[in-house]
Amino acid sequence: MAKRIIEDHRSFDPTGSAASGLHSFDGILPDYSGAALSRYTSRARRDLKALDRIAQTDGLSRAGRLELGVLRGLLLSELSEIDDQRLPRAFPFYFLYRLSIVNYLLRKYAPLDRRLRAVGKLQSQIPGFLRVLRGTIDRRLADTCYEMAEMAAAGILDAYSRELPDHLADASPVVRALVERTNETAKSELKDLVHELTTDYKPRIKREFALGRRKYERMIFAEHLARIPLERLSEVGRADMKANQTAFRETAKQIDSSKKAKEVLEDMERDHPTEENLIEDTRGMLEEIRQYVIEHDIVTVPSEERAKVIETPRFYRFATAAINPPGSFEKIAKDAYYYVTPTEESWTSEKKEEWLRHLNYTTLRNISVHECYPGHYVHFLHRMRVASTVLKSYYSYAFTEGWAHYCEAMMVEQGFGDRRLKLAMLQDALLRDCRYLASIGMHTAGWSWEDATRFFMENAYLDRLPAEREAKRGTWDPGYLNYTLGKLMIQKLRADWEKQHPKAGLKEFHDAFLALGAPPLGLAREHLLGRNAGPAL
Repeated sequence: MAKRIIEDHRSFDPTGSAASGLHSFDGILPDYSGAALSRYTSRARRDLKALDRIAQTDGLSRAGRLELGVLRGLLLSELSEIDDQRLPRAFPFYFLYRLSIVNYLLRKYAPLDRRLRAVGKLQSQIPGFLRVLRGTIDRRLADTCYEMAEMAAAGILDAYSRELPDHLADASPVVRALVERTNETAKSELKDLVHELTTDYKPRIKREFALGRRKYERMIFAEHLARIPLERLSEVGRADMKANQTAFRETAKQIDSSKKAKEVLEDMERDHPTEENLIEDTRGMLEEIRQYVIEHDIVTVPSEERAKVIETPRFYRFATAAINPPGSFEKIAKDAYYYVTPTEESWTSEKKEEWLRHLNYTTLRNISVHECYPGHYVHFLHRMRVASTVLKSYYSYAFTEGWAHYCEAMMVEQGFGDRRLKLAMLQDALLRDCRYLASIGMHTAGWSWEDATRFFMENAYLDRLPAEREAKRGTWDPGYLNYTLGKLMIQKLRADWEKQHPKAGLKEFHDAFLALGAPPLGLAREHLLGRNAGPAL
């Protein structure tokens, strides 16, 4: 049954399957018509009932229960996205990001001609794919969902117009001619879509987006396989923000008692790399952090391979920094890329300085803990060692982002860095606290995204523009509370595990935790502590 569910999931999401390293799905676009979505959700509900019947039996091993739980989490999360969040209908980005060709251009898992043939195959399906999009999405979109659709359509069109031709220059004449034809058709289709979005959808935008309490609580259960009452969620989030605010002010005073906290941050920002040394300095920083993790027995680093620090590709420069690891099933192109976004030649000297202040050494160090050591990259290295196909086929948002965010605080707790790093860590923690509480407020308590914008400005030391960007993200990504929620659940799991294993070290807990892959955190808790493990939060 597990094999059939995984195969069904892979066929439903060929984009994700190809990205995971299953290249038989290269160049295939999904069918997200109303009929196809209905068929898939009906099968998912039947499969969940069958899994629940199996769970009632006594014959399952501990490993079998873990796999069964991961399958339940996978199906429940997809039902939440399709039925409750209505992403295929309310959020056109759900369709459009599948037109990205980033992995085909970047990852050298096959000769260039083969990868470009996959691009041509994908582009040849775009006319039909966009017809399905038009027939599926709501005529009235929330304003923030419309903005994401417009950005995605324009961004994909830009990649086809500017990035793809650079790679076609190195292709064989036959493949170049093929993809030039499909690219012209694809660009024309996307230009038509951009025009339609502006003329037909923009005039109809609405402000309503909230899930409501019942759907929000179902989303939380699907993500964690743990029932956490909304009141408890809110209480814990407010307490964490209050604690971090106090620690932030105290740490700023310890650094310089004569200045306000924001002035201390501004002083910290002045210590930054030059534009010429940004990438090389980051490489050296990663080695320093990696060595600290190993020497202090924080977690096993199960490979001598290094994440490759490179300038962020142009089509990805909306991000400050990010890790791009290979998929769980990739067998050839196993390089992980740590993107760091540089200044642009066209920028004024003032704008370059502003960007480099944003990427000051202290903030860059905290980001690198999150993205690489011992955050996402180390987690990826452990996931590559997982043998179970089921465990490698799903990853929890909260486990993945919760682990990386947990690492920021844990590394400071383990003595890494100075007070400035602690201040940067706490600033990022306050940002994630605001995401947590804004998500709950916007989807269950009637907040508008304007209310959330003010909340970010008042509590996360953000200016208007980044505060608005953060608030708007929460309208279509209510799960972004999982950075903080995941961190808090991991911290509680670790405290309870240490009570059960008083003689064990921190490294032993971290290795046992990462060996699970990335299952729902309620399931991880049950697996590590037993079936009567107590509340997850």
